[in-house]
Amino acid sequence: MAVAQSISIPTAAVVLTPAPAPRVALPTPLEVVRGVVSTVVGWALGPLLGSGPAAPPAPPLAWSLLAFARREFDDFVTAVTGRTTQVSAPTLTLAAATTALAQAAVNLPGFPLPGAQLSPSTQFVQWLTGNYQTGNPLIANTLSRFGIDGTDVGVTWDNGMVDDPSTPYDEHQVLMAFGDTFSGPNMTGNWRFNVLLRSADTDLSDGETIPNGEWFNGNMFGGTPLSSPTTARQIIHPDGLPAGITLIPTAGVSIPTPGTQFGVTQYLNFMSVTNWGAPGTWTTNYSAIAYSTDNGENWTVAPSSVRYNDPFSGNAKFQQGAFVRPGDGYVYSYGTPNGRQGAAYVSRVAEKDILDTTKYEYYNKGSAGGWFGIGAVKAGWYKNQPAKASAMFGQSSGACGVATPGTQVSEMSVQYNKLLNKYVVLYGDQFNNIVMRTSDTPQGTWSAAKVLMAQQSGGIYAPMMHPWSPSTMGTGTDLYWNLSLYSEYNVMLMKTDLTKV
Repeated sequence: MAVAQSISIPTAAVVLTPAPAPRVALPTPLEVVRGVVSTVVGWALGPLLGSGPAAPPAPPLAWSLLAFARREFDDFVTAVTGRTTQVSAPTLTLAAATTALAQAAVNLPGFPLPGAQLSPSTQFVQWLTGNYQTGNPLIANTLSRFGIDGTDVGVTWDNGMVDDPSTPYDEHQVLMAFGDTFSGPNMTGNWRFNVLLRSADTDLSDGETIPNGEWFNGNMFGGTPLSSPTTARQIIHPDGLPAGITLIPTAGVSIPTPGTQFGVTQYLNFMSVTNWGAPGTWTTNYSAIAYSTDNGENWTVAPSSVRYNDPFSGNAKFQQGAFVRPGDGYVYSYGTPNGRQGAAYVSRVAEKDILDTTKYEYYNKGSAGGWFGIGAVKAGWYKNQPAKASAMFGQSSGACGVATPGTQVSEMSVQYNKLLNKYVVLYGDQFNNIVMRTSDTPQGTWSAAKVLMAQQSGGIYAPMMHPWSPSTMGTGTDLYWNLSLYSEYNVMLMKTDLTKV
């Protein structure tokens, strides 16, 4: 039996666990149970059933064994998934019982199991994407419905619409943008640089439902924009800009725009990657913003929003992003350099000018300068000067700084949390911990980083907060967020109880 090992790093502990076996190598616990029950039933009933095509009346022994099989599956499925098989024994035939037993098994990875507590504060709820049958056909199950076997990131934002009760669908949704997406296992098959999923699910406690797609019927509130009845299509294209090797979404926000199709426009920040380097490093061409006026069905890249990866202009600080719109007339845009080794910076722009980089203001914390105040910078916002942006968090120096959680910033998300009455940021740090900081204002000062969960077997990244979390809405203490697991190359839904952080 493999045993977890740990190594010591100054002031921080990192737990190393063996990498999970490939998805196809080992049966799931339910498959093991199914095999045992099937063997027992087959051994006992084989002589009774014979080898011909006709099915004889079920003898008492058969029903006894089927009752045993059903009870064992019910108990096991309930213990692992919280759901029962809901099989009605009095109406079963042998064929129906066999089918029901097979359907009771779910094909979830062995780690993590739904409901697993991964830290004192944080729990794995359910898979959001992947070829997984969870017991609810609208939770995960994205291969047969959308041609998505694997994907990552899952940036999530409120689409800003109001539901029309006279329609059969819910217009008020969250939109979720994902990165490189594949139809086959191990990143094979139909490759799309990015895709979009939609959900109107307000109860996330058992997972997040995504409706089926709507094909060629004018409904722009289905589960995803489609290129065929069961294939999610790529939503962002280079539109004449350098394509690089992929285009990955990093932040999304909606802004009211009276006079447009639905009275609101969706904005999606993305990065153009030119090269993948060592783990955690990559190089970008630029970042830019695409916009949609039809609930994410069609997108246009705004040339005026492009930030080429130029260190001299300061735009290199804003190659990956996070948006927050607090209602003061501004959108606050957070940025990091390409890769996962940088700090976080902040800018702001009037909502109506979000596509014009020349209208952005950049925050500098101020500095006293050197001798006689030479080089001093006054704290404040500086218009159209991205080079003036100073690191808000994630930049520490010296041996102590390197060993402190939260020193480096990877993919991040930011929102205002009504439970805490503070701005909250989640991101992965230099140890692949998922950490949280809080602040009274968008620009800080930000608190020290608190670790929500340590690195997990398989590799975790991209914590993207859900805008309808109870703590975000001020109706509870739970914060829901998406998290990518590299070994499965899919996105999980997580839950953190903020009273335990």
